[in-house]
Amino acid sequence: TQADKPVGEWNHFEITMRGDRETVVLNGKKVIENALLPGVPAEGPVGLQHHGEKRDGKWAGPPSLVQFKNIYIKKLK
Repeated sequence: TQADKPVGEWNHFEITMRGDRETVVLNGKKVIENALLPGVPAEGPVGLQHHGEKRDGKWAGPPSLVQFKNIYIKKLK
């Protein structure tokens, strides 16, 4: 089943990084579990990105509007 909500509704992500391993829960459903991400630094800035692209001045990927809210970062022990 698809975990993301319809366009226009907010999605809730919980992303956990432990060393070079990532787990992602999207709207209460685990969609990535313990994925290996080699080369991820232990410290540094957090980046948020959009994977859409423009071709001939028009968006060819996902919708062009991406918004983020209520972002919390918690250091794990």
